[in-house]
Amino acid sequence: MNARKTGPENAPAACGDHSELPGNPPAPRKDMTLTASTASRLRRLGSPRSPRPTGSDGHPVVALLLRLSCAALLAWIGYIHLHLWQEGYRQIPTDGPLFLLDVAAGFILASVLLAWPRPLAGLLAAGYTASTLGALIISFTVGLFGFRESISASYVVQSLTIETITVLALIGWTALDIRSLPVTEVRPGQPPEQ
Repeated sequence: MNARKTGPENAPAACGDHSELPGNPPAPRKDMTLTASTASRLRRLGSPRSPRPTGSDGHPVVALLLRLSCAALLAWIGYIHLHLWQEGYRQIPTDGPLFLLDVAAGFILASVLLAWPRPLAGLLAAGYTASTLGALIISFTVGLFGFRESISASYVVQSLTIETITVLALIGWTALDIRSLPVTEVRPGQPPEQ
């Protein structure tokens, strides 16, 4: 007698879980925590990119031009801070050394973006530029460390414009680069990425 066993493990796909059918995404693992998933995503931000599959919808030329523009803008921000530091901002207590720190950070991040084109580099550069922009806005609105900048001072309007454009360009490039990262799937029975 060949009786067919019935039970949840032998139920036909039409009655239950469709994740095992071809073309359906795998069911999420119950033992994978949010922390493991987040850590996996963060590792991908700094990891080397695998080659794109043929027929990818990415725009590598646009991403390259945007990255080169971002590096040039970061270097320009560094140059402006160097020029202002040499013209007398070095005499301002607390703000003077911060200008020199901005010079170093601008040139270093421009170099990092050229040498290590990863989303993490773009996020770091965007954070630096946004903080520099925020410090400038605070400086001419309420003052920063006892120094209040004037909107009519040299390079203030130019700095506001360049830093705003740089933040937006860096966010745009980072978004394009993240989009080109390979997607890793966790399949049932497969351990999470380490």
